[in-house]
Amino acid sequence: QEDTAASVSKFVTGDDLHRLRHQVLALRLELQEARRNANLYNEQDNKDHAHDGHNHNTGYNYHQERVRELEQAIMKTQQVDAEFVYTVSLERKELAERDGDYLEAQQFHQRAMEARAALPQFNLEGLWVGKYGEHGYEMINVTYQGDMLLAQKVTGTKNVPKGEATFQVDLSPRGGLLAGSSGDVLSPIELGDAAAKQWGCKYLQRFAGKGQVAAEGYLDSQWVDGQLIMVNEYFSFAWLPIGHQVFFGRPTPELILKLMKDEKKKEVGDCSARAFLEKCWEETEHIEDDMEVSSSNTNYDESSMESSSYPDRSYYYQEDCFQ
Repeated sequence: QEDTAASVSKFVTGDDLHRLRHQVLALRLELQEARRNANLYNEQDNKDHAHDGHNHNTGYNYHQERVRELEQAIMKTQQVDAEFVYTVSLERKELAERDGDYLEAQQFHQRAMEARAALPQFNLEGLWVGKYGEHGYEMINVTYQGDMLLAQKVTGTKNVPKGEATFQVDLSPRGGLLAGSSGDVLSPIELGDAAAKQWGCKYLQRFAGKGQVAAEGYLDSQWVDGQLIMVNEYFSFAWLPIGHQVFFGRPTPELILKLMKDEKKKEVGDCSARAFLEKCWEETEHIEDDMEVSSSNTNYDESSMESSSYPDRSYYYQEDCFQ
């Protein structure tokens, strides 16, 4: 645990990470300019050399040195960005495995796992509770399959029952991070001053995902676009097409117990209702069978129809029998 904490402390998080990435972006822009100037001076020096036979490398050397300084500054700055380190380490691990250098691959794997442990989006495993609108509070369980975050219902609703997936998010490293472009990486949400003061951060990191929706009875289920939004030690998930967002927090042991008891009561209620309906149906079938036997052996007249031996027709309309 001490080693993990030490590894995590190497990296910048929260608003500091946002500022660091803006710093890297500024350095990249300066690097592009330095490379462009170096190329221009190199072309001019070649022309001057062809004209007078002398080397004119002063300008070119200056800008080349500046290019090297900026490249080193960018690399050093990004060493405290856990997502960058995770991405690069995984790529280098794959290259090492391809070259058959399994010792180096193991080293890069270890470094990738250290960086991964510092990423909040990979530390959501376990139980969470959120309010699903009119359905009330529901509990989910978050697990990971590789870099895929999976959220499964522990308690269910009439639309998406327990045991089914509620949302999933692919958290695998994005090429855009290395290229310095946005790619399919979502920019952070910038909060207003009041909200930033309330939550203790100005920028909220977010990730594209898919949320499941369904009609009542788990009919016509489908996956729609969504977003996972990190809010310090909390998170939310938004089902974008329907404008629905659920805010999740860690439940207390007491709340876990209450929600599980409520879910059990729902199950017992459903089972009781189902058993009652089945009993009604079975008895109805038995009565119909008896009627068929009796009608085949007896010619009923008006008096016999009124006799107590004939089944009461009101039986078929018992209250709650077919609700």
